[in-house]
Amino acid sequence: MYKSSVSSHGPSIALPGVRGGAPSKAGVEASSWYGKLAGAWGAALDRQADRTVALAQKLDAGTDGPGQALQVSAAAQQLTFLCTAASNVSSSIGQALETLGRKQ
Repeated sequence: MYKSSVSSHGPSIALPGVRGGAPSKAGVEASSWYGKLAGAWGAALDRQADRTVALAQKLDAGTDGPGQALQVSAAAQQLTFLCTAASNVSSSIGQALETLGRKQ
């Protein structure tokens, strides 16, 4: 599903529906590695949010079976985890770049 590789230009992540790291529906290609990383995180968050909404709609429609509420809760927790991870990654990279900037 996901394809990652490391080259002399740094890590590369290929995601379905993502061009150059930016969501293809926006029609914008990110040229920097940070833009590509942000696009990949955005695509992952969009997919998890869509999954959470789909499970919640099944629950609202009354087509819930045993454990449907638990699946919605688990999907929501996964979305929360991804949001926290994306925020932490962004902050850590920003702090590292700031430190590098001060050392030069």
